[in-house]
Amino acid sequence: MPFEATHYNTDRFGRDITRLAAPPYDVIDQAGERKLKDDRLNITHITLGDERDSYAVASKRLRHWLNDEVMVRDKGEAFYVYEQTFKSPDGSPRVRSGIVGLVRLEEFSKGIVMPHENTIPKHKADRLSLMSAVCGDTEQIFMLYDDPTGGMERLLAESRRREELLRFVDVEGVHHRILRIDEPEAVRTIASLMEPTKLLIADGHHRYETSLEYRDAKRKLDGDKGDAPYDYVMATLVSFRNPGLVIFPTHRLVKGVAPDALTSLRGRMEPEFVLEDLKGPEELVRAVDASGDEAFGVWIPSSGTAMMATPKAFSGRGASLETLSVSLLQEKVLKKHLSFTTDMLDRKIDIEYVKGTPAAKVMMGTGEFQACFFVKPPTVEQVMAVAQAGRKMPHKSTYFFPKIWSGTLLYLFER
Repeated sequence: MPFEATHYNTDRFGRDITRLAAPPYDVIDQAGERKLKDDRLNITHITLGDERDSYAVASKRLRHWLNDEVMVRDKGEAFYVYEQTFKSPDGSPRVRSGIVGLVRLEEFSKGIVMPHENTIPKHKADRLSLMSAVCGDTEQIFMLYDDPTGGMERLLAESRRREELLRFVDVEGVHHRILRIDEPEAVRTIASLMEPTKLLIADGHHRYETSLEYRDAKRKLDGDKGDAPYDYVMATLVSFRNPGLVIFPTHRLVKGVAPDALTSLRGRMEPEFVLEDLKGPEELVRAVDASGDEAFGVWIPSSGTAMMATPKAFSGRGASLETLSVSLLQEKVLKKHLSFTTDMLDRKIDIEYVKGTPAAKVMMGTGEFQACFFVKPPTVEQVMAVAQAGRKMPHKSTYFFPKIWSGTLLYLFER
């Protein structure tokens, strides 16, 4: 549904908010946080809080920003278009557009909103602290929907001619634009097209579950009204048929593994996998990219190992959760042979999840990690199929690119 968004004051800052925007909270490291917070008005002062008194300070700061009109609330409800222009991994130009609006919170058991990954309680507690302090959503959840008629895609294509409300260019060269749609007929059309759709959470599982928890707590205090501001969550909705939808592989780099476990890994994998030796990481990556969904690569520099693993039992059987390379790697190698537990994988103990092959090679070059496992990214259709089956992928199975950045639109429950 449409809403009155809060955003940076364009009369004060202009439409270009490059210095004020930031990546989503969960992909910012400490060095990145310090750099972003050098600007006293950057959104990370809200989304990441303050080291001394995390979100109480963030709440006070946001109220000051509103009082001083650093941020302003739109007059009248609207839908918004979030458009991102970027280059895909093969260098071709892409445009991904989505509608920003409010989504009614629903329990996963209803099958209207579907998750595809598990969540970690500590991260939900952190987001609940922020939401409780500021009384609203400071970032958008990223959701996917099916658009078989192409109606929303045509509307989004037509909206590109509008003048943007906000714009910025991020550190990876992605051009972001926010456009506003408030004409009554257009608003009704968007609401009508989106009403019957089921939604898949692409990014923002922790924030969605936090919103459910916040809603339930407020209902106990206020009575079950059923249509309060906190019954909704702000989201960017993108069709999974959108040509700009890209999923990067998230490779696994490990350390702290007993040397003999790596030395004997080949022998222990052979009963279940067809193992193909390759000349080095470059050739290995090419082979994995050209292989089926269930293949993954094993690179152990200390022994000169570069081999592609294809499961014997599942090869050629198509795409279920068990046949995806991220699942096979986790269950058949990391847990079974290298002694990783689910808790270790979730808490990133002795493992790093790295977006894209170039970054993985750079990190391996530091000598910090013993081995790198190259995986294939699941397709959007595979992610949707797993979610519709009521199942969940391993932690960090997907990296949708580009990310939905913070500092564009906020949804505040109270005026």
